[in-house]
Parts: sequence; C-alpha cells; structure tokens
Amino acid sequence: MTLLVKNAGIPLPSGDIVVGNIYIEDGVITYIGRKEIQADRVIDAEERLTIPGGIDIHAHVYDPAYTSNEDWETGSLAAAFGGLTTIVDMPLRTIVDNRKILEEKLGEARKNSYINYGVTGGFINEKNYNSIPELARYGVKTFKFFTCRPFKISDEALPDAFEQVAVANGVAIVHAEDESLIGYWEKKLLSQNSITAFHSSRTGATEASAIYRVGYISLDVGARVHIAHLSSREGIEAVAVLRKKIGLTSEVTPHHLFFTRDETSRFGAYLKVAPTIKTREDRDALWRALDEGIIDAYVSDNAPAPRSMKEANVWEAWAGIPNLEIMIPFLFTYGILQRRISLARFIDVTSRNPAKILGIYPLKGELSIGSHADLVILETGRSKRITASTHHHKVDWTPWEGMELYGYPYYLIVNGEVIIEKYELIGKKGFGTYIGELKPRKR
Repeated sequence: MTLLVKNAGIPLPSGDIVVGNIYIEDGVITYIGRKEIQADRVIDAEERLTIPGGIDIHAHVYDPAYTSNEDWETGSLAAAFGGLTTIVDMPLRTIVDNRKILEEKLGEARKNSYINYGVTGGFINEKNYNSIPELARYGVKTFKFFTCRPFKISDEALPDAFEQVAVANGVAIVHAEDESLIGYWEKKLLSQNSITAFHSSRTGATEASAIYRVGYISLDVGARVHIAHLSSREGIEAVAVLRKKIGLTSEVTPHHLFFTRDETSRFGAYLKVAPTIKTREDRDALWRALDEGIIDAYVSDNAPAPRSMKEANVWEAWAGIPNLEIMIPFLFTYGILQRRISLARFIDVTSRNPAKILGIYPLKGELSIGSHADLVILETGRSKRITASTHHHKVDWTPWEGMELYGYPYYLIVNGEVIIEKYELIGKKGFGTYIGELKPRKR
C-alpha cells in the first residue's frame, strides 16, 4: 500500500517550513521532496503544517479494575483526536509486575487501540523489583516508581531496584515527592476541606527534595531516571543540576502549564491532581524550562474518573483529569501561538525526545526517510471549542470546558493508515504497533 501526502508544510531544523511531498510505502516514509510520485492514495495537505505524531509516555488509559474511568478504545480515540499517534499506558491502581497482567493490558490494546501503544511496568516496590528483567524481556521499557504515598518504595530497596532498571537498559519514571514533607503539611492542613488546602499541601520543596535524592542514587547505581510531571520552580532547579551530572530527563503536563493555585477553587476536586497545582511563578518557570530544554517531554498524565469519584471530600476524591484530547492543540495554542516555545522545541517535546527516551527513535518521533509514517496534519488557522459533550474520553466532564484551541488534526496517519480525515474518524482499531517489539535502526 502506498500513500502520497502532497503539499505538506514540512518543518526544517531551522524553524522554516517548506512545502513538499511525503511518499509512504507499507507504512514507512521512503521519499520527501518535490516530486509527485504515483500512489494508491493521495492526500492533499494544502500546505498545512505536517509533523511527526505526538508520543505521550505518561497516560493512564487502561486498568482492568477501573474501566469506567478510561479504556483503550476511548483513550486511544481521544489521543488520536488530540494529535497523538503513540501512547504508553501508565499503571493506575493495578500493579503491573508480571507477564499475566502485562498480556492482559497488551491484549486489550491490540484489539481496541486506534494508535501505537506501550505499557509501563510498576508500581515498582521492595516486593516486586525482581520482576523488572521479566517485564523487559517482553518489551517493557519504562518502570514507574513512587517516593511517596500511595505506592512508595522503601528507602532501602530503591538502589537495588534502580540497579535492575539499569541492567534491563530501561528507564525509571519517578513520581518524586518527599513523603515526610507531605505528611508534615497534611497534618497542618487536613482540617480544611478545600481544594486550595490540598494544593498547598505539596510544595516545591517537597518535589525538589525527592528529585535530588533519586538523582544521586541513580548517579551511584547507573540507572536512567526520568522525573514525572514537574510542577515547581524548585523541582526545575533540581532537574537542571542533575541533568549536567547524569543526563536525567523530565516531563511536564498541560495542567501544570496552565492552571494556578489561585484559580483552583472554582473547580473544586475536579481539578485535584498530584503533584499539585502551584503558583503563577511556578507555571511561568515551567514554560521557560520547556523552552530552554531543561524539560524534555510533554505528557498528558491522563487520569480521568467518573463524577462520583471526584465529588467527595477533597482529601479522598480521585486525583486526575482527562487530557489526551487537548494535547497537541493545547501546546500549539499556548506554546507556539503565544510565542513561548519555537516550532522546533514543540516537535522535540511532543515527538523526538519521547521517542529517544523510549529507545524507539528514529523509527518513531521523526519525519524522515526510513521512519514510520506516524504523521499529523494540523489545522492551525481554525480553532475548535473543547466540550465534554463531544470529546472522546469516557467521562462526561472536563476542566477544559469551553476553551478554544488551534492545531487539531485535520488528518492523522498511523503506520501509513489514515485514521482521521478532515476531522472525521475513518480508521479502525488494530493498526497500532506495540513499541516493545520495535528494533530501531541506527543513524
């Protein structure tokens, strides 16, 4: 099967955009240039910006015990309409530490995902870190750790677990917050049943303290560490120091790039997330760190739940929101259009860097000859309004309700198969690739 994407707005490393044609054979890009090659199917991008599909390395999509929250069909569909062509499922509550649960998750993805998929192992703790080699044999590349509740690994076991990650040539994705500081602040604030009190209970120092600790342990042990969902100035400072010593990587979410603590009261527990929403100064620091390359990846941390799980005492309510469907449009609108980041950085944090962290670059994450044809053609001149009444998530609410965003997928192509055409779903489930089976070529 051959596909020609003609008149594509192709970004160059310089930041310029040139109009050219992209020829695809059996799901692989084999030509980029001016020639118009005969193909089984031709798509006219009409000079719209054409970029590698987004890769989300941190999305809670499928948990067999929480299928009312999200599943592979709804999650992958929301991701596709959010400009993503690959998502890596993060454990939610069910621990992924054996082949049986891994195969259950992969089986659901094979049947129901519209896009490429992976699975993160975890939560890794003192009882199961010896499962890392087995998971790695079946293609798991990333392993989730907590330094705090509710899935904290013991202090004594952390170096040994990191060593297992290093031997497996994997990546330790760490939710880095200091448990002792969380406990300290919760005791002071627990009597206040307000979302502001909850967000105040996890400070920038709480984040930075844990980042420094896991960073220096990884320095001694030799494990690759990736800090999940950075949220504070102090956390950024810690990451900046450790990047120079160990090559540590990190990520940021749309909600930490947008909301501030001052405005959380109008959302109540619907905007409960962890790490918490911080100040305007923290938000601005995250944007600068994203622009300067201190933060490597942009992720959803998608973790929606039904209303019944959000409408509770704020300390007991579910932490998480639906994010997959806003991913590329949000960063395009608030990053590129508001001149906070360049187009080159946009592609780095949405595609290239996540693929490199996963070890699948340049098969994924790049628009080049020999790369898989995971492409998104963006509509940048026309906005779309976010509303839970039309989004593809399983839940019937969103904190992004009413927001107008640019950069939605006009076309979305996964492994050479057209999934979205002129904003409409035309693809079927099952065209996605399990990234654990990929063997990237050398450049």
